[in-house]
This record gives sequence, C-alpha cells and structure tokens, in this order.
Amino acid sequence: MARPKRQDERRDGIRAAARRAIAARGYGAVRIKDIASEAGLSSQSILYYYPDVGELLVETIAHAVTRFVEQRREAADRLDDPVLQLAATIGAGFPRTPEDDTTIIFESAGAFRHDAALRAMVRSLNAQQVEMYRRILDVGASRGAFRLSGDSLGIATNLVALEDAYSLYILEGGPPSVEEAVRLVAAYASLATGVEIPVDVGPSGTQPGVPG
Repeated sequence: MARPKRQDERRDGIRAAARRAIAARGYGAVRIKDIASEAGLSSQSILYYYPDVGELLVETIAHAVTRFVEQRREAADRLDDPVLQLAATIGAGFPRTPEDDTTIIFESAGAFRHDAALRAMVRSLNAQQVEMYRRILDVGASRGAFRLSGDSLGIATNLVALEDAYSLYILEGGPPSVEEAVRLVAAYASLATGVEIPVDVGPSGTQPGVPG
C-alpha cells in the first residue's frame, strides 16, 4: 500500500519541479534536464514516472488550472454578499509571482495553438471562469444587489477578457500593476452592475514581471 503513495508523492514533486522549470525558462523552452535539475533527480528518474515529457508539462498545467479555479471559487464562497463575492473573485484573478498558478498557465499560452490538449484546457478554463462570474451576477441580480446593464453572460465574458488582457500586460512588466488591474476591472464591474464594487487586491505578493 505504501508504494502507490510514494509514487504519488514523487509525481507531485516532479510536477512541482516542472512548475519551477516553466517559471524559469518558459513553457516552450523546458527540457527534461531542466525538470530533473529542479527535482534533484536524474533524467532517467523523471522518464520512469513520465515517459512523455510533453504529458508531464500538460499535466502540470492541468493541475495549475484546477487549483486556480478552485481557489477563486473558494474566495467567493466564503462570502454571502454578491458584491463582496464579485470583488473577491476579481482580486483573485491576476498573476502575482513567477510561480503562481496564473503565471504558469499564461506561460504555456504560446503552445495552445499547436497542442490540442492545452487548447481544450484553456477553453475549459475560460468557460469555468465565465460561469463563475455569471453565477455571482445572476444571484446578485435576483437579490436586488445588482442592476445589470446587460445580460449576465455578456458581462461575465467581458470580465474574463479584461482579466486575461491585463494579466498579459502584468507578465510583461506592466503597466498596469496588479493593484491597478484590479481597480480597472472593478470599475468596469461597477458600471455593469450599477453598484460600486470595492477593490479587493486579493492575496499579497510581488508582481511577477517577465519570468526568467
């Protein structure tokens, strides 16, 4: 029984090493020796657990996507007020450090066009984020907290598009900064909902700038 657990732990460690390698070199430049160096293992050991390095990289991004979505949902679900839920969701949507989930996801963006698995993943991520916002907007409107300027799906789609655009600027070193991006998206959300959305900058951390 211990062996499968050890294998799972080793795979977790290898994925963590792959994250660090992606952050340091960029998704398209990572080689097996880079992951092995980060993990403190031989290349042969990496290949034992992941014979296909491409599969390892895709799995690493998949874990980042899952965790990113879960953390945003949790940030909203801790609150009952739709106004505060919207603020918290916006605040949790931007890259802050070279190794956080948002940064790792955007680092793989250049490979989306050529990798069907990554392409499907980013479409799923986009759909989940739009639905997350749409649900908050619909609940807020039903409670009388929001006076929506348009349909909730359109507003939610625009919120995600703004986040994506500003995240790319942030990763290039800005402007805007993370805090400015949060304020800009919150300002749009205020116009779209008819109520002032407070600025919630979310978790503290440094701006990532251009990864290694």
